[in-house]
Amino acid sequence: MPEFPTQVRTQFIDFVRRLSLAQRLALGAVTIGAIVGIVALVTIVNRPTYGTLFSNLTPQDASKIVEKLQEKKIQYQLEDDGKTIAIPKDKIYDTRLALAGEGLPQSSIIGYEIFDRTNLGVSDFVQKINYRRALEGEIARTILQLQEVEGARVHIVVPEKALFKEDEKPTTASIVLKLRSGKALRRESVQGMIHLVASSVEGLDPTNVTIVDARGTLLSETEKPNSLAAKTSSQYELQQKVENYLATKAQNMLEGVLGAGNARVQVTAELDFRQVERTLEQYDPEKTAVRSEQVTEEKTVVKDSVSPSTRNNTVTNYEVNKTLEHVIESVGGVKRLSVAALVNGKKIEVQKDGKTVTEYQSRPAEEMNQLSEIVRRAVGFDQRRNDEVSVVNLPFGNEDTEGFLYKDQPGTDFVSILQEEVYGKILILVAMLGGVAMLWVLLGRVRSANREDEALSKRLDVVVDDATTRELAAGTAPAELHEAKQHYLPPAESLISTAAKIRAERQTRISEYISNKPQQAGRLLKVWLADS
Repeated sequence: MPEFPTQVRTQFIDFVRRLSLAQRLALGAVTIGAIVGIVALVTIVNRPTYGTLFSNLTPQDASKIVEKLQEKKIQYQLEDDGKTIAIPKDKIYDTRLALAGEGLPQSSIIGYEIFDRTNLGVSDFVQKINYRRALEGEIARTILQLQEVEGARVHIVVPEKALFKEDEKPTTASIVLKLRSGKALRRESVQGMIHLVASSVEGLDPTNVTIVDARGTLLSETEKPNSLAAKTSSQYELQQKVENYLATKAQNMLEGVLGAGNARVQVTAELDFRQVERTLEQYDPEKTAVRSEQVTEEKTVVKDSVSPSTRNNTVTNYEVNKTLEHVIESVGGVKRLSVAALVNGKKIEVQKDGKTVTEYQSRPAEEMNQLSEIVRRAVGFDQRRNDEVSVVNLPFGNEDTEGFLYKDQPGTDFVSILQEEVYGKILILVAMLGGVAMLWVLLGRVRSANREDEALSKRLDVVVDDATTRELAAGTAPAELHEAKQHYLPPAESLISTAAKIRAERQTRISEYISNKPQQAGRLLKVWLADS
């Protein structure tokens, strides 16, 4: 590296010498920071951008792929606990094709691409096994599209066809799911997955699909759809839905009149889950219709003494009116309803002892009757079913009146509470601003003290030279240097703290007092010793 010219180097050294210690430290820190910033910027700009090469890898595949990348001297990064490998984006596709040519990854999910390569001489049994593997892999890929699922393994069992129908065994499937952290599958998602798998495999019934998670917890239902347990569960869910639906309707109607939070409604519904199929055949004797009519005519033979005659005989058949009905009653019909509604009392403000007190007042009977009628209409009250509706007026407890605030609820001073919250936030903001201001003043004082120290150090540079210092000490220096010393050097008293000055002054006064008045000082000392 070429050396700097002598003049430039000398000027630089003189410039550095003229700086104070604080200025030298600041200049060094700025220089080092600039160098570090430039190096970091160059590193960030030249750093390659990484992209995902493979994800959801098994440890075996990940180790083999990393080994191949090290052989090819390709930079890589491991993510997601080693399940994801990232390399520079400009090398992703070439590397992926190269690894695919070497059969990597091997243990990842395989689908219908297993049939892309034609293998001559493969037996029918191997073809069936490959088809099952491909089907399992495609179903696993489909299941992985769910947001909650991180990994999936699918096993399908297709038994051999038997000669007789009763000897055949059903097709079954089992699925093991690895769910993402903090995710859980809803019951609807599990049912949808079961029907998805059943629709993807020929001859697979949804009841023969078993789903478990990585912990071995059974997610699918074990009851058959037509079993007693399954029916009981579905009946209970249907009853809950009906009760919640009716309770919500009634409560919305009441809150529309009384205000939000002033009504509570509970409904108990008794549903009829009987499956009834009836055939009715009714006859109405008063209504008849001619079904058929037969007329018979007889004629006698003419003889000499008897004139010929004719006789008619009519037979009429009537059909009685008949009504035939085939009735199938719906399952889950409402058999009986029991409704309980609780209405909050009226809040009124009363002046007691100069204070505003909130009290509850019972609602009039006419208003309660109107509210009862509203509830009956909302739930579909039917007296023939022996339905019951009870609407009671009682004041709500503290949990509802003090724990919840509503703007339209009578007696609630919402504005004052809002003002208190705003004032509290303003007070916190003012305190924060005050703290920042105090910190700024302290920093200003520190800066001014540093500036004074720098100015003092500059003034003292006049007498920094060693030879000049020796002359001043010996008294042989010129008079102007003595004046500069007296002018620029701070007095020794300024370097002593205030507390030390006070102690020194006290000691001086005590010494003077003892020397001037020794007898009084001796008596005072005796008194102090006696008191101690």
